Formats: sequence, C-alpha cells, structure tokens
Amino acid sequence: MQYLLLAFLFALLVSVFAVQNSFPVTVSFFAWSFQTSLVILILAAAIFGVLTVLSLVMPVQFRLQRRLHQSKQLQKDLEIENEKLRIQLAKELSKFTGNQTE
Repeated sequence: MQYLLLAFLFALLVSVFAVQNSFPVTVSFFAWSFQTSLVILILAAAIFGVLTVLSLVMPVQFRLQRRLHQSKQLQKDLEIENEKLRIQLAKELSKFTGNQTE
C-alpha cells in the first residue's frame, strides 16, 4: 500500500513539474528534429522510465511467486509425510512397548 502511495505522490510531482514547464522545445535525435511541448516530453520520459522498470521487475516477481508456490507445496507434502511417519513411529513404539511388558 505504501508503494502505491509513493508512486502516486511521485506521479503527482512529475505532473506538476511538467505543467509548470510547458513551453515548446526542439528535440533532436540523430537525423530527427521536431518541436513539442516540454510537458509531453517530460511525461513521455516518465512513462518510458516506468515501463522500463516494470519490464525488469516483472519477470523477477513472477519467478519469485512461482518459487514461493513450489515451496509452500513442498512444505505441505513434507508435513503430510511427517504426520505419516509419526503415526508409523507410534505404531512401532506401541508394538515394542507391548512386547516388553509380556
């Protein structure tokens, strides 16, 4: 929740900054050259940055979620096996203690 709040605050600050700097600028990139509003340029750069970060974070997030799911499944399987072994041990101990008293 706090990440969402920080992201919203950052977006608000970028928007205010962009609107306050709305004069036209000339953008040159290799052979291209065009004029646009600085607002559009700032917002486009911010959106490109967000998309870049998401493209780097999402595969890691999916991998971690998959590993967490596998770990939880392994934990359940081991708990079931542990319970079966406890029951088997209790049966063996009851046989052993039953033979000792006779």
